[in-house]
Amino acid sequence: MRLPAACPFLIIQPAGMLSILFLFIFSLALAGCGQPSAPPPAATAAHSAAFPVTITNYDTAENPLTYTYYRSPLRVTITHPGATELLLELGLENHVLATVAPYGPPLRTVAEKYSRLAIMPARYAPTPEELLKMQPDMIIGWAHHFSDGSLGDVRTWHERGIATFIMPSSLVKTKPTLDNTVYSLLADIGRIFAVEDKTTRLIKDYQARIARVEQSVRGIAGKKTVMVLQDQGNGQFILYDNSYLISTMITLAGGKHIADNVLSAAGAETVLAYDPDFIIFVSFSKSSTEELTDAEAVAHLRQLDELTNMRAILSGSIINLPFFTVNNGGVRTVDAVEKIARRLYPEAVN
Repeated sequence: MRLPAACPFLIIQPAGMLSILFLFIFSLALAGCGQPSAPPPAATAAHSAAFPVTITNYDTAENPLTYTYYRSPLRVTITHPGATELLLELGLENHVLATVAPYGPPLRTVAEKYSRLAIMPARYAPTPEELLKMQPDMIIGWAHHFSDGSLGDVRTWHERGIATFIMPSSLVKTKPTLDNTVYSLLADIGRIFAVEDKTTRLIKDYQARIARVEQSVRGIAGKKTVMVLQDQGNGQFILYDNSYLISTMITLAGGKHIADNVLSAAGAETVLAYDPDFIIFVSFSKSSTEELTDAEAVAHLRQLDELTNMRAILSGSIINLPFFTVNNGGVRTVDAVEKIARRLYPEAVN
Protein backbone atom coordinates (compact mmCIF):
# COMPACT_ATOMS: atom_id res chain seq x y z
CA MET A 1 0.00 0.00 0.00
CA ARG A 2 1.33 3.43 -0.94
CA LEU A 3 1.44 5.82 1.99
CA PRO A 4 0.99 9.57 1.57
CA ALA A 5 4.26 11.34 0.85
CA ALA A 6 5.82 11.98 4.18
CA CYS A 7 8.91 12.82 6.12
CA PRO A 8 11.37 9.97 6.76
CA PHE A 9 9.84 9.00 10.05
CA LEU A 10 6.42 8.59 8.43
CA ILE A 11 7.66 6.60 5.45
CA ILE A 12 9.44 4.09 7.66
CA GLN A 13 6.68 4.04 10.23
CA PRO A 14 6.61 0.61 11.88
CA ALA A 15 3.72 -1.57 10.86
CA GLY A 16 2.84 -2.34 14.49
CA MET A 17 1.79 -5.91 13.75
CA LEU A 18 -0.47 -7.46 16.35
CA SER A 19 -0.28 -11.05 17.47
CA ILE A 20 -2.78 -13.51 16.06
CA LEU A 21 -4.05 -14.09 19.58
CA PHE A 22 -4.80 -10.42 20.13
CA LEU A 23 -6.55 -10.10 16.78
CA PHE A 24 -8.74 -13.07 17.72
CA ILE A 25 -9.60 -11.60 21.12
CA PHE A 26 -10.10 -8.12 19.64
CA SER A 27 -12.49 -9.47 17.00
CA LEU A 28 -14.49 -11.33 19.63
CA ALA A 29 -14.68 -8.24 21.79
CA LEU A 30 -16.11 -6.16 18.96
CA ALA A 31 -18.39 -8.75 17.44
CA GLY A 32 -22.07 -8.10 17.90
CA CYS A 33 -21.62 -4.56 19.22
CA GLY A 34 -23.56 -2.65 16.57
CA GLN A 35 -24.03 1.07 16.10
CA PRO A 36 -26.32 2.76 18.62
CA SER A 37 -29.87 2.56 17.36
CA ALA A 38 -31.23 5.43 19.43
CA PRO A 39 -29.94 8.84 20.47
CA PRO A 40 -28.29 8.94 23.91
CA PRO A 41 -30.52 10.50 26.59
CA ALA A 42 -27.93 13.18 27.45
CA ALA A 43 -28.38 15.03 24.16
CA THR A 44 -30.09 18.41 24.44
CA ALA A 45 -33.29 19.07 22.53
CA ALA A 46 -31.70 21.77 20.35
CA HIS A 47 -28.72 19.60 19.53
CA SER A 48 -30.88 16.52 18.93
CA ALA A 49 -32.85 18.35 16.27
CA ALA A 50 -29.85 18.07 13.94
CA PHE A 51 -29.67 14.29 14.33
CA PRO A 52 -29.57 11.56 13.20
CA VAL A 53 -26.99 12.39 10.52
CA THR A 54 -25.67 9.83 8.05
CA ILE A 55 -22.21 10.53 6.63
CA THR A 56 -20.50 8.74 3.75
CA ASN A 57 -16.79 8.21 4.37
CA TYR A 58 -14.35 5.41 3.44
CA ASP A 59 -12.35 2.39 4.51
CA THR A 60 -8.60 2.11 3.95
CA ALA A 61 -9.21 0.65 0.47
CA GLU A 62 -11.25 3.78 -0.33
CA ASN A 63 -14.57 1.95 -0.54
CA PRO A 64 -17.40 4.32 0.47
CA LEU A 65 -19.16 3.47 3.74
CA THR A 66 -21.96 5.18 5.62
CA TYR A 67 -22.18 5.76 9.35
CA THR A 68 -25.08 7.26 11.26
CA TYR A 69 -24.47 9.69 14.13
CA TYR A 70 -27.19 10.14 16.76
CA ARG A 71 -25.31 12.91 18.51
CA SER A 72 -22.02 14.74 18.09
CA PRO A 73 -19.05 12.67 19.24
CA LEU A 74 -17.75 13.75 22.63
CA ARG A 75 -14.57 11.64 22.91
CA VAL A 76 -12.71 12.05 19.62
CA THR A 77 -9.22 10.62 19.10
CA ILE A 78 -7.27 12.06 16.17
CA THR A 79 -4.21 10.68 14.37
CA HIS A 80 -4.07 13.40 11.69
CA PRO A 81 -3.00 16.78 13.12
CA GLY A 82 -4.68 18.60 10.22
CA ALA A 83 -8.01 17.35 11.57
CA THR A 84 -7.03 18.53 15.04
CA GLU A 85 -6.36 22.04 13.75
CA LEU A 86 -9.73 22.07 12.00
CA LEU A 87 -11.67 21.06 15.11
CA LEU A 88 -9.83 23.68 17.13
CA GLU A 89 -10.54 26.32 14.49
CA LEU A 90 -14.24 25.44 14.80
CA GLY A 91 -14.17 25.72 18.60
CA LEU A 92 -14.61 21.98 19.15
CA GLU A 93 -11.68 21.46 21.51
CA ASN A 94 -13.98 20.09 24.23
CA HIS A 95 -14.84 17.21 21.90
CA VAL A 96 -11.19 16.10 21.51
CA LEU A 97 -10.23 13.29 23.88
CA ALA A 98 -6.64 12.95 22.60
CA THR A 99 -4.58 13.65 19.50
CA VAL A 100 -1.08 13.20 18.14
CA ALA A 101 1.53 15.90 18.38
CA PRO A 102 1.56 18.29 15.41
CA TYR A 103 4.14 17.72 12.67
CA GLY A 104 5.85 20.99 13.53
CA PRO A 105 4.33 24.10 15.13
CA PRO A 106 0.54 24.33 14.85
CA LEU A 107 -1.18 27.35 13.38
CA ARG A 108 -0.74 30.37 15.63
CA THR A 109 -4.52 30.85 15.79
CA VAL A 110 -4.96 27.47 17.49
CA ALA A 111 -1.53 26.92 19.07
CA GLU A 112 -2.66 27.69 22.61
CA LYS A 113 -5.63 25.35 22.31
CA TYR A 114 -3.43 22.61 20.84
CA SER A 115 -1.02 22.92 23.77
CA ARG A 116 -3.84 22.15 26.19
CA LEU A 117 -4.94 18.94 24.45
CA ALA A 118 -4.01 15.46 25.66
CA ILE A 119 -1.25 14.17 23.37
CA MET A 120 -1.11 10.43 22.81
CA PRO A 121 2.23 8.74 23.63
CA ALA A 122 2.37 7.20 20.14
CA ARG A 123 3.99 9.61 17.69
CA TYR A 124 1.73 8.73 14.77
CA ALA A 125 -0.94 6.19 15.74
CA PRO A 126 -1.73 4.22 18.88
CA THR A 127 -2.35 0.50 18.93
CA PRO A 128 -5.91 -0.86 18.98
CA GLU A 129 -5.34 -1.84 22.62
CA GLU A 130 -4.43 1.72 23.53
CA LEU A 131 -7.46 3.08 21.72
CA LEU A 132 -9.80 0.65 23.46
CA LYS A 133 -8.49 1.80 26.83
CA MET A 134 -9.25 5.42 25.89
CA GLN A 135 -12.87 4.54 25.03
CA PRO A 136 -13.32 7.02 22.17
CA ASP A 137 -16.59 7.45 20.35
CA MET A 138 -14.89 8.61 17.14
CA ILE A 139 -11.48 8.13 15.47
CA ILE A 140 -10.22 10.53 12.78
CA GLY A 141 -7.05 9.68 10.87
CA TRP A 142 -5.10 9.01 7.69
CA ALA A 143 -6.42 6.34 5.34
CA HIS A 144 -3.41 4.08 5.93
CA HIS A 145 -3.98 4.15 9.70
CA PHE A 146 -7.06 1.95 9.25
CA SER A 147 -5.12 -0.94 7.76
CA ASP A 148 -4.68 -4.37 9.34
CA GLY A 149 -1.16 -3.50 10.47
CA SER A 150 -2.24 -0.40 12.37
CA LEU A 151 -5.67 0.44 13.82
CA GLY A 152 -7.54 -2.22 11.87
CA ASP A 153 -10.54 -2.06 9.56
CA VAL A 154 -13.09 0.69 10.09
CA ARG A 155 -15.93 -1.85 10.15
CA THR A 156 -14.49 -3.43 13.28
CA TRP A 157 -14.77 -0.10 15.06
CA HIS A 158 -18.24 0.56 13.66
CA GLU A 159 -19.43 -2.75 15.08
CA ARG A 160 -18.50 -1.45 18.49
CA GLY A 161 -20.37 1.81 17.94
CA ILE A 162 -17.21 3.85 17.41
CA ALA A 163 -17.30 6.17 14.40
CA THR A 164 -14.35 6.49 12.06
CA PHE A 165 -13.50 9.30 9.67
CA ILE A 166 -10.70 9.12 7.11
CA MET A 167 -9.32 12.49 6.02
CA PRO A 168 -10.31 12.82 2.33
CA SER A 169 -6.94 14.35 1.42
CA SER A 170 -5.20 11.10 2.41
CA LEU A 171 -7.03 9.09 -0.27
CA VAL A 172 -4.96 8.33 -3.37
CA LYS A 173 -7.27 6.63 -5.88
CA THR A 174 -9.28 9.74 -6.74
CA LYS A 175 -7.76 12.90 -8.16
CA PRO A 176 -7.91 15.29 -5.19
CA THR A 177 -9.59 18.66 -5.60
CA LEU A 178 -10.65 21.26 -3.08
CA ASP A 179 -14.25 20.11 -3.61
CA ASN A 180 -13.63 16.46 -2.72
CA THR A 181 -11.08 17.11 0.03
CA VAL A 182 -11.23 20.44 1.87
CA TYR A 183 -14.82 21.47 1.17
CA SER A 184 -16.24 17.98 1.65
CA LEU A 185 -14.28 17.64 4.91
CA LEU A 186 -15.73 20.90 6.19
CA ALA A 187 -19.25 19.96 5.17
CA ASP A 188 -19.07 16.56 6.86
CA ILE A 189 -17.50 17.89 10.07
CA GLY A 190 -20.14 20.62 10.16
CA ARG A 191 -22.93 18.06 10.06
CA ILE A 192 -21.28 15.63 12.49
CA PHE A 193 -20.71 18.30 15.13
CA ALA A 194 -23.76 20.45 14.36
CA VAL A 195 -21.68 23.50 13.43
CA GLU A 196 -22.83 23.85 9.83
CA ASP A 197 -23.16 27.62 10.23
CA LYS A 198 -19.41 27.86 10.87
CA THR A 199 -18.32 25.39 8.21
CA THR A 200 -20.60 26.93 5.59
CA ARG A 201 -19.05 30.34 6.25
CA LEU A 202 -15.56 28.86 5.95
CA ILE A 203 -16.40 27.12 2.67
CA LYS A 204 -17.80 30.34 1.19
CA ASP A 205 -14.76 32.30 2.37
CA TYR A 206 -12.33 29.75 0.91
CA GLN A 207 -14.22 29.59 -2.38
CA ALA A 208 -14.17 33.38 -2.69
CA ARG A 209 -10.42 33.55 -1.99
CA ILE A 210 -9.68 30.81 -4.54
CA ALA A 211 -11.86 32.59 -7.10
CA ARG A 212 -9.80 35.77 -6.61
CA VAL A 213 -6.56 33.85 -7.16
CA GLU A 214 -7.90 32.18 -10.30
CA GLN A 215 -9.09 35.52 -11.65
CA SER A 216 -5.69 37.08 -11.01
CA VAL A 217 -3.76 34.41 -12.93
CA ARG A 218 -6.31 33.69 -15.66
CA GLY A 219 -4.79 35.88 -18.36
CA ILE A 220 -1.16 34.97 -17.73
CA ALA A 221 0.58 33.41 -20.73
CA GLY A 222 3.37 30.91 -20.25
CA LYS A 223 2.58 29.20 -16.98
CA LYS A 224 5.49 28.69 -14.61
CA THR A 225 6.51 25.06 -14.13
CA VAL A 226 6.69 23.74 -10.57
CA MET A 227 8.29 20.69 -8.96
CA VAL A 228 7.35 19.56 -5.44
CA LEU A 229 10.48 18.27 -3.73
CA GLN A 230 11.12 16.77 -0.32
CA ASP A 231 14.64 16.00 0.89
CA GLN A 232 14.93 12.59 2.54
CA GLY A 233 18.66 12.87 3.19
CA ASN A 234 21.51 10.73 1.86
CA GLY A 235 20.87 11.86 -1.71
CA GLN A 236 17.27 10.61 -1.74
CA PHE A 237 14.23 12.74 -2.49
CA ILE A 238 10.47 12.53 -2.81
CA LEU A 239 8.76 14.02 -5.85
CA TYR A 240 5.07 14.57 -5.21
CA ASP A 241 3.02 13.49 -8.21
CA ASN A 242 -0.48 14.40 -9.34
CA SER A 243 -2.18 12.04 -6.87
CA TYR A 244 -1.61 14.58 -4.08
CA LEU A 245 -3.65 17.67 -3.28
CA ILE A 246 -0.59 19.89 -3.76
CA SER A 247 -0.84 19.23 -7.51
CA THR A 248 -4.32 20.76 -7.62
CA MET A 249 -3.13 23.64 -5.43
CA ILE A 250 -0.41 24.43 -7.99
CA THR A 251 -2.95 24.42 -10.82
CA LEU A 252 -5.27 26.75 -8.92
CA ALA A 253 -2.32 29.11 -8.37
CA GLY A 254 -1.69 29.24 -12.12
CA GLY A 255 1.31 26.93 -12.19
CA LYS A 256 2.06 23.80 -14.17
CA HIS A 257 3.00 20.83 -11.99
CA ILE A 258 5.78 18.72 -13.47
CA ALA A 259 7.20 15.39 -12.27
CA ASP A 260 3.74 13.85 -12.52
CA ASN A 261 3.35 10.08 -12.55
CA VAL A 262 6.81 9.33 -11.18
CA LEU A 263 7.93 7.08 -8.40
CA SER A 264 7.75 8.86 -5.06
CA ALA A 265 11.32 7.95 -4.04
CA ALA A 266 13.96 9.36 -6.38
CA GLY A 267 17.67 9.90 -6.57
CA ALA A 268 19.38 13.11 -7.64
CA GLU A 269 19.56 11.91 -11.27
CA THR A 270 15.77 11.76 -11.50
CA VAL A 271 15.36 15.18 -9.92
CA LEU A 272 17.95 16.73 -12.25
CA ALA A 273 16.10 15.38 -15.28
CA TYR A 274 13.53 18.10 -14.71
CA ASP A 275 14.18 21.79 -15.12
CA PRO A 276 11.36 23.58 -13.27
CA ASP A 277 10.95 27.33 -13.03
CA PHE A 278 10.13 26.93 -9.34
CA ILE A 279 10.57 24.29 -6.66
CA ILE A 280 8.08 23.88 -3.84
CA PHE A 281 10.34 22.67 -1.07
CA VAL A 282 8.50 20.52 1.50
CA SER A 283 10.50 21.55 4.52
CA PHE A 284 11.02 20.32 8.06
CA SER A 285 12.30 22.06 11.13
CA LYS A 286 14.06 20.43 14.04
CA SER A 287 12.21 22.85 16.29
CA SER A 288 8.72 22.02 17.56
CA THR A 289 7.90 25.72 17.84
CA GLU A 290 9.38 27.25 14.69
CA GLU A 291 9.33 26.37 10.99
CA LEU A 292 12.14 26.96 8.51
CA THR A 293 12.08 30.49 7.17
CA ASP A 294 12.00 31.00 3.42
CA ALA A 295 15.66 32.03 3.52
CA GLU A 296 16.59 28.91 5.49
CA ALA A 297 14.73 26.73 2.97
CA VAL A 298 16.71 28.25 0.08
CA ALA A 299 19.95 27.78 2.02
CA HIS A 300 19.10 24.14 2.68
CA LEU A 301 18.67 23.37 -1.01
CA ARG A 302 21.77 25.30 -2.00
CA GLN A 303 23.94 23.21 0.30
CA LEU A 304 22.89 19.98 -1.45
CA ASP A 305 25.83 19.28 -3.75
CA GLU A 306 23.77 16.90 -5.90
CA LEU A 307 21.34 19.69 -6.92
CA THR A 308 23.67 22.70 -7.00
CA ASN A 309 23.21 23.45 -10.69
CA MET A 310 19.41 23.36 -10.86
CA ARG A 311 18.13 26.58 -12.39
CA ALA A 312 15.45 27.14 -9.75
CA ILE A 313 17.98 26.71 -6.94
CA LEU A 314 20.54 29.01 -8.54
CA SER A 315 17.91 31.75 -8.94
CA GLY A 316 16.38 31.21 -5.51
CA SER A 317 13.00 30.36 -7.04
CA ILE A 318 12.02 28.29 -4.04
CA ILE A 319 8.57 28.24 -2.43
CA ASN A 320 8.93 27.02 1.12
CA LEU A 321 5.93 25.01 2.36
CA PRO A 322 6.25 22.95 5.56
CA PHE A 323 5.28 19.29 5.45
CA PHE A 324 2.43 20.04 7.86
CA THR A 325 1.02 22.54 5.34
CA VAL A 326 1.44 20.44 2.17
CA ASN A 327 -0.23 17.41 3.79
CA ASN A 328 -2.79 19.29 5.88
CA GLY A 329 -5.88 18.94 3.70
CA GLY A 330 -7.72 21.42 5.89
CA VAL A 331 -7.50 24.99 7.13
CA ARG A 332 -3.97 25.62 5.78
CA THR A 333 -4.76 24.75 2.17
CA VAL A 334 -6.11 28.05 0.84
CA ASP A 335 -3.34 30.03 2.55
CA ALA A 336 -0.85 27.81 0.71
CA VAL A 337 -2.54 28.33 -2.67
CA GLU A 338 -2.32 32.09 -2.17
CA LYS A 339 1.36 31.87 -1.21
CA ILE A 340 2.18 29.77 -4.30
CA ALA A 341 0.36 32.23 -6.58
CA ARG A 342 2.10 35.27 -5.04
CA ARG A 343 5.52 33.70 -5.54
CA LEU A 344 4.84 32.55 -9.10
CA TYR A 345 3.23 35.81 -10.25
CA PRO A 346 4.00 38.64 -7.83
CA GLU A 347 3.03 41.23 -10.41
CA ALA A 348 -0.49 39.82 -10.74
CA VAL A 349 -1.40 38.46 -7.29
CA ASN A 350 -1.55 40.68 -4.24
